[in-house]
Order: sequence, then structure tokens, then C-alpha cells
Amino acid sequence: MRYLRRRQREERMMQNLSDAMAQSGREPHEPGLRAAYGSIPRTPLVLICCPMGKAINHGGLLRLAEAFRLEHVYFETESDNRYDLAGTTGAHFWQPYRLEPAVDAIRRVKASGHRVYCMSLDEDALPLQKAEWKFPAAIVLGEELTGVPDEVHELCDVTVAMPLYGLVTSLNVGQAAAIAVYHAVGAYAEQNPEFEPVRNASRHLLGLDTAKYLSEPEETT
Repeated sequence: MRYLRRRQREERMMQNLSDAMAQSGREPHEPGLRAAYGSIPRTPLVLICCPMGKAINHGGLLRLAEAFRLEHVYFETESDNRYDLAGTTGAHFWQPYRLEPAVDAIRRVKASGHRVYCMSLDEDALPLQKAEWKFPAAIVLGEELTGVPDEVHELCDVTVAMPLYGLVTSLNVGQAAAIAVYHAVGAYAEQNPEFEPVRNASRHLLGLDTAKYLSEPEETT
């Protein structure tokens, strides 16, 4: 019961934050976009997250997934049965996700044709920038210190990693995921020119029509 109350408080807090941003003008006024959003195709890319040791990563990963309009996110339950959505900034209202063991999630997505990429610094790993991204796809993430468990790694199709140029040997799972997702979604957009951002700020950056997903405000009498 205590856990449910905490989750409800987090959801109310995120909703209040989202409403406040909209009312303050920090969120661009784009009439019709939210209503149309559910029918806009998502990137055929999922994140599959092994236990990460820190539940606070969940919120940031959901925010990342929603920012790139990913198909789904799977979280394996942490050892203390916790997960934390505090970093989503409301993204969890839009981003599909569920709690499921990584092994089961991989089997689920492979059955639907996803190619599974494992983020791991192994001898057979390909650098992200040279990986051949085939879709639908899944990216598997592990804990920063221990990586992806062997039984999960064995189910993956391709291993990818980021070349680092300093003394640091690894990045936080959220940072690593952001870089991997950016490469993967970029590859998908190149392969599918019809895949475009929905927000005007990003559409403007790419020289796209900023009125594509908007509708005229409803008239009031």
C-alpha cells in the first residue's frame, strides 16, 4: 500500500508539472498535436533493460524513449522491487512500457521479428557508428558495473559498444542508452524519410513543414 501511494504521488506530481509547463508557455502551443499523437507511427525500436541497480534510471530512460518516439520499453524488476519515474517529466503518460524479465522480453520481441542489439564492451562488439541497424530492432541495456548478464547476452543477435577516448571505461546507463538510441533512430530515419519529428522545434531544425501535425483551434461560441 505504501508503494502504491508513493507511485500515485509521483504521477500527480508529473501531471502537475506537465500542466504548469503548458500554462506557462514553456511548451509550444501546437493545437491538435496531442490528440493526433496516438495515431502517429512510432520508431520500431524497443529498449530492454536488465536490473540496473538504481531505480532512478527508469524515469530518465522513459523520457529518452518518448523523446525519440520508441515503440516500447521493458524494465526488469530491481532486486528491491522498486522502480522510479521521477525523472520522466511526464513522458510516462505517452511512452508505452511494462515490467518484464529481460529474457522474456527478448523472446517476445524476437518472436515478432526484432533484431536484438546488446550494449556490451566485448571483444566481438561493433562500434555503434559502424553497426548495421535493421528494423524492427531492440537495444538491451545492463548495469554499468556488471554489464548484461550472460544468459541475456546469449539471446542477442549483435553486440555493439561505444569507443571512449578518455580514461573512463564506461558511462551511466542513461548516457549510453541516449547515444545508442540516437544512432539507431538516425539510421531508421535515413532508411525511412517519411519518419519525422512531431514537435515544431525539431521539424524546423530539419527544414520540415511545421504545420504537418497541427489543426486549427476549435471555435468557441
